Amino acid sequence: MIRYLIKNNFKIMFRNPVNILLYVLCPILISAFLISAFSSLMASYEAPGEFEVGYTVQADSPYAGAVTALDSVGKENGITFNRYDGGTPEELMQSHELGGFITFTAEGYTIYESKSRKAEGAKLEYMISAVYNGMISGDVSDLEIPTESPEVAPAVNATDYYGLVYMVYFGWCAIVCAAGLFAQEKKHQILDRFRISDLSSARIYFGRAIPIVTVVSIGIGLAAVISAALLGVHWGNILISGMLLLLSIIAATSFEMMIYEITHSMIATIILSFGIVWWMGYIGGTFETYMFSAWSESVKLISPLYHTNRALVELSSTGHSDYILSSVIFLGAITVICSLIAIFAGSIRRKDRA
Repeated sequence: MIRYLIKNNFKIMFRNPVNILLYVLCPILISAFLISAFSSLMASYEAPGEFEVGYTVQADSPYAGAVTALDSVGKENGITFNRYDGGTPEELMQSHELGGFITFTAEGYTIYESKSRKAEGAKLEYMISAVYNGMISGDVSDLEIPTESPEVAPAVNATDYYGLVYMVYFGWCAIVCAAGLFAQEKKHQILDRFRISDLSSARIYFGRAIPIVTVVSIGIGLAAVISAALLGVHWGNILISGMLLLLSIIAATSFEMMIYEITHSMIATIILSFGIVWWMGYIGGTFETYMFSAWSESVKLISPLYHTNRALVELSSTGHSDYILSSVIFLGAITVICSLIAIFAGSIRRKDRA
């Protein structure tokens, strides 16, 4: 009997292809829009390599005697200083592709930086400041620009980030795909027919859940493949990433079916589930990347989307993640608890109708 129910529910869902198509097109379109909007913001910082800097120096400049020391320190730090006696700093920087320019005058010195080469300008400014402080202390020998390599979140570009997290987010909107199914049940009073059958509440629950999970997974899976091919989204470990995405869809379906069994209203279910999922996404990095988010880590950990988002993003950027286990535990707990509550609520409802 349950196989007949699953088969029938599949037929009902495939009669509403628009809902299914949403799971293919919407993640791709929204991801593409956000990738285009935030690609420059999330571009990885690259430390400048060796580059050239131009300078002019007036005879009466108090810094004239420090040019030799400046040239020596610059070479040790990957900066070559070239003297120019004619032309404006802007023209010389453009024509000779300089990373910066310095003018030493009687009043002091002025640093010119290229707007398109800000990292090089920042390095130059720091070095000049360090040399100036060394002149005051009388020691400019063995001057090095200090660098540190702290452990930070792995670098990830906008393509991979938004291409991954919106697959998770739309997976959590699984209830939309079931709208036609629940509408047909009410229209044809299918639940009243179940009441006189030997189907238990658990079988009715799984008869709905299996088609919903399958159809949503097909839609999200197609969207993931298309986004990888057209947008260049990297999924890292495909097997683990696919497993996490599937578990996320199962947990979302269980959660939203629980709300439906309690409210027995599709409108109330959509409003409640979308409101809760939106907040979980907001906290978990769907709309603002979790790397830049001001939410504390303790708050982020409340959201199941955060665990899944972070696991997928880190799998894409580094090939491993410490959030895989927490994501599996979180999603598994949601699935089990919400399924039990949904089955219990359905059983109570059937008894009330009997």
